[in-house]
Amino acid sequence: MEMKSIIMMPGLIARLKSGDEQAFKELLQLLGPKVLNYCKKKVHNDQDAEELLHDIFLKLWHFREKIDTSADVQILLFTMARNHILNFIRKKSLEFTDLPAETVALIAEEPPIIQRIDLAALQVQYQQIMQRLGEKQRKVFKLSREDGFSHKEIAEMMGISTRTVEAHIHSSLKVMRSEFKDAYILLVLFLLR
Repeated sequence: MEMKSIIMMPGLIARLKSGDEQAFKELLQLLGPKVLNYCKKKVHNDQDAEELLHDIFLKLWHFREKIDTSADVQILLFTMARNHILNFIRKKSLEFTDLPAETVALIAEEPPIIQRIDLAALQVQYQQIMQRLGEKQRKVFKLSREDGFSHKEIAEMMGISTRTVEAHIHSSLKVMRSEFKDAYILLVLFLLR
């Protein structure tokens, strides 16, 4: 089963939502390696990345009933991964401070701002803007921002120069800034690299 098919499989998401463990295992097989790779790139530690992956999928299982079957589960998982990574980094950085334990606990439990905003509306607007980009531009942007590939890797995959990759990303970001206007900072948090 290829990656695009998971996005188009509301049946799998519906099965997950109803508590089907096999659907959960299929989702873990399909997207687990990508999420793990993303975590490894961000925390630079295989063991921490694997713990994050388990936490992310455990949270997905616990909140499965709240999943919108029409939502892109890949975006959901990477948003969850980003939030878990941010919390992980914040907790790690607090371990090296001289703050009292109570203060560290309060700061560590404070949800990041990105969790308090309406991500669903942001995702819809993001998807609409992505559809308006040219096919190559959209593909380059997704490979860079959603899949975490480097400019060099994208250039090799698509048979184009790294300068062309950079130009596509630059023009995509320009469109995003223009379209999102005041909400651009939320988009930056949404696409945090």
